[in-house]
Amino acid sequence: VKVFILLYFIFNILFSHPVVENLNIERFMGRWYVFALIPNWIEEGGTNSYDDYVLNEDGTIGITYKTIKDGKQRTIKQQGFVVDNQLPSRWEIKFIKPWVPFYKAPYEVIILDEEYSYMVVGHPDNTYGWIMSRETSIDEQIYNKILLELNEDFGYNKDEFQKVIHNN
Repeated sequence: VKVFILLYFIFNILFSHPVVENLNIERFMGRWYVFALIPNWIEEGGTNSYDDYVLNEDGTIGITYKTIKDGKQRTIKQQGFVVDNQLPSRWEIKFIKPWVPFYKAPYEVIILDEEYSYMVVGHPDNTYGWIMSRETSIDEQIYNKILLELNEDFGYNKDEFQKVIHNN
């Protein structure tokens, strides 16, 4: 187990993306709608998906993800931990509901516009990625600019991202 944990941390260090500098954590809090993502088994097929972020008194971030999947409201509760207070755009996430023991997922804010109206959360090996917005839609030109940046600057395959339907 110790070897696995060590390898996991080495992997994340070696393959981490450059993240947003000077992120204002208080301004970042609130609701972020999932506009597009690289589908994963948990979120694939979900609609009206969003995250609510709350800064706790102890400095952790409470995260509540909600989506409608298979006609039912689904909720996942997580807790975020800023890895380095000098770089508050790099977190680790642990799952609370459902509880996943011993696992902390990397969370990297790799794109954030100046107005905090859209952002991208990346994953070190590009298997996951989320394009998020304060609104349920993003202008198509901005969306295409984000995809191009993800492709050119971060090595993502822009064709892997799928839009999330927001109709509620």
